[in-house]
Amino acid sequence: MRCEFTLSSSLETNSVTASLMASTFNPVANQMPTIIVGVADYKISTEPSTFLVTHALGSCLGVTFHDSKRRIGGMLHAMLPSATLHEGQKIREAMFLDTGIPRLLAALIRAGSKKGDIRCKVFGGAQLMATDNFFRIGSKNIDMFYRLSHEMELDVVSWEVSGRVNRTIRLNNQTGDVIVKIPSKPEFIR
Repeated sequence: MRCEFTLSSSLETNSVTASLMASTFNPVANQMPTIIVGVADYKISTEPSTFLVTHALGSCLGVTFHDSKRRIGGMLHAMLPSATLHEGQKIREAMFLDTGIPRLLAALIRAGSKKGDIRCKVFGGAQLMATDNFFRIGSKNIDMFYRLSHEMELDVVSWEVSGRVNRTIRLNNQTGDVIVKIPSKPEFIR
């Protein structure tokens, strides 16, 4: 059973969040090994009892993939929408959505996943500072992800994007749940 909700400042939603967290709290799970995904990086895990985590997603996008049948998960922390401005140059593929997403998906399939069994979730894309349209990297990242998700026929089951906050995300490779932490707010699950 999957529960999706949006965090708000109402007491009712916060009590639902606390109730959901209390009902799913597992002290053993909090001791699971953690794989850190850095900026412009991606990682996969074939070990069910692991977390994949990336910190402080601002305008960057954190994209998670999870195959619940095989308990294979992956996470990408991409900074920019497209590598096309860097054609002919050696690039770090995970830095860009248009190169990082296909690489991560290919790595999951090489590890034994089937594309039809992979669910995707996306986080980040915030606009942390007031700027003109030229520097709206967060919204450009969201637009690119939307385009790529349709072109690649990704099964996107959760969006937690935009706004003016950074997010830290942890993918529980056992369940496929993503625990989201926003500064000064309780954690919640997507």
